[in-house]
Amino acid sequence: MDFAILQTVDKRRDRLAAELWASFGDLPVEDGVGHPAERIIAKALVQAGDKRAIRWLRDFCVDASNPGFAASVLRCLSRVDCGGSVSWRVDLVRDGLAMDSVEIRDAAIQAAESWGDSEMLEVLRAHSEPEPWLRQYLYDVIDDLSE
Repeated sequence: MDFAILQTVDKRRDRLAAELWASFGDLPVEDGVGHPAERIIAKALVQAGDKRAIRWLRDFCVDASNPGFAASVLRCLSRVDCGGSVSWRVDLVRDGLAMDSVEIRDAAIQAAESWGDSEMLEVLRAHSEPEPWLRQYLYDVIDDLSE
C-alpha cells in the first residue's frame, strides 16, 4: 500500500473520531434515547467499508486514555447493525470488561444486553465485577440472556 493511500485511510479514521467527539460533546448518550453518533457510525461502516470501520470503532471502544469517549462509542455501536460477527462482538465485550474504567465496563455490559447474543453468557459469567451496582446489573443481564 502506498503512502498516499495510508494517509487517506488515516484521515478517514481521524475524521470519524472528530465527528464522534463532536456528537458526544453536543449531546450525552442516554439509555433508550437515539443519538446522532449512531448515524455517524452507520455512515462510516458504509463509506469506509465494514472491516476497516469495524477495526477503527473497536479501537475507539477500548481506548483507555479516553474512557468517556470509549464508553460512548461502545454504547452507540451496540445500537447499530455494525456488521461484526458474533465472535467479534463477544471479543469486544470481553475486552471492554477487562478495562480499568467502570464506565467502559458498564458500556460493555450494556452492549452485551443490547446485542442479546447468547454467546455473551460465557464471557459475562466469567467476569468478576468489583463495583456492587455494576455487578448487580451484570447479574440481571445474565438472567435476561439466559431466558
